[in-house]
Amino acid sequence: MVKQAEIIKSIITMLKKEFSCIVYADEVKEDFKKPCFFVVATSVMTPQTTNWLDKELTVVLTYYAKDSEKNEITYMDVVDRVQMLFQVGVSAGGRYLKVETVEDDRVGEEDDILQITITIPYRERVTGMHDSTSELIEEIDMEVTNDKSPEDETFPGSITKDTV
Repeated sequence: MVKQAEIIKSIITMLKKEFSCIVYADEVKEDFKKPCFFVVATSVMTPQTTNWLDKELTVVLTYYAKDSEKNEITYMDVVDRVQMLFQVGVSAGGRYLKVETVEDDRVGEEDDILQITITIPYRERVTGMHDSTSELIEEIDMEVTNDKSPEDETFPGSITKDTV
C-alpha cells in the first residue's frame, strides 16, 4: 500500500533536487524565502469492489519567484522543468505511480504566483477488515458467444473466488 505521505515526500525531494530551493509542506504565511514552493494535497478514495479501491491524489505546487524574477520567462522555465520531472510518474512506496495530468495557472492579485496541479490516480488493494452483508460468489460458469463458430472460442476451466 502506498501512503500519501510517501508520495508527497518523493515530490518534495524531486523539487528540492531540481530547483535547489526551499519546499514548504507546512503552511507558512509570512517571512518565507523566495524562490520557493508550497506543496498541498487532497485525495479521493472510491471503493470499487470488496478487494480494490481507486485513489486519486491531487498535488498543488505553488511557486513564488524572487521579486526580481517575476516574469514570463521564469514562470515558463519552472513549468517546463516541473513537466519534465513528472512527465511519466513518481516513485513512492515501492511503486511507480503514473501522473495523469500536470496543469499550470497563475494566481494572485497580480497573477505573479504560479500554481501547478498534478493529478495521480492509482489502484490499491483493500487491506483492512471489511464486513459484507452479501455472500461472495464461489464459482461462475460462463459461455462466450460471438459471430465465430463455437469451436473457435473456448474457455478452459472455471473462475473461482481464489483466482480473481
